[in-house]
Order: sequence, then C-alpha cells, then structure tokens
Amino acid sequence: MNFRDNYATTCAVVAEGTNATTFKTTQATSFSIAGLGYYKAATDNLPFTAGHTSLGNSQKCAFFVCLDTAGAVTTIQGDIVTPSPSGSIQRAAEIPNPTDRVVIGAIVVTTGAAATFVPNTTDLSAAGVTGTYYNFVGDYAATLPL
Repeated sequence: MNFRDNYATTCAVVAEGTNATTFKTTQATSFSIAGLGYYKAATDNLPFTAGHTSLGNSQKCAFFVCLDTAGAVTTIQGDIVTPSPSGSIQRAAEIPNPTDRVVIGAIVVTTGAAATFVPNTTDLSAAGVTGTYYNFVGDYAATLPL
C-alpha cells in the first residue's frame, strides 16, 4: 500500500461557493505537507485554477482541490470522460499526489446532453450541470469513482 506524504488531518468540507462560478471550504482544516503542520480557515468564493479544459455535452471530470504551505487554494483537473449511456462501464479518476500541495477534496462535474461546463464561467448549479463534492482526510484511496 502506498501512503501519502501530504494529507489533511481535519475535513475542509468542499461545497459550492456563494458567488456564481465559485466553490468554498466550509470548515477550517489542518493539514501536513512534508511532515510540517499547517492550518487554513474556511474560505468562500474560490475560483478554479486558470487553464482548465472545458467539458462538452455529456461529460464528467474531477477537479481536485489543493492547499499549499502558504494556504493558497488551487485545483488540478483530472481526465475528462464520457460516461457510457447504460452506466455499465465504470470509470475512476486518479487522485493526484503532488509533493508541494495536499489534496483536500474534489468536485466532480457532470454535464447533461445539452450542457457544457467552463471553469470560472459556468455555475456549478447551472441547468444541466451537476457538481458532486468529496472530502479527503488522512490517507485516502488512489482513485475516485466517476
């Protein structure tokens, strides 16, 4: 079993942000990077990191929420997948394990047949867009089901 060097020790609770097109953490979190402890207060109206690829119709993608030692919040985009119409083919996103940040959660965005998602432009609760939120504490799995 592989263990993560960087991990949250308390749950940040990732959720949709108050302002359109943003996300937030609703609880303060303590976390460890390279063996040192850090703390980040709950923060609202966080943007996605610039440069992410947009999702087209009927696609799904995980955006992993990270903290660095300065408490800056960034996102890492996983692979964009097109789920099978029957649901018979299951997909998983590999949870990144960066050396300079800790992954504290994920936002899995799913678009409907007539919807698209552009990070920092499309709201996470727009028509045809579903955001599902995950939180990671301690040593968690290597993949996230999509």
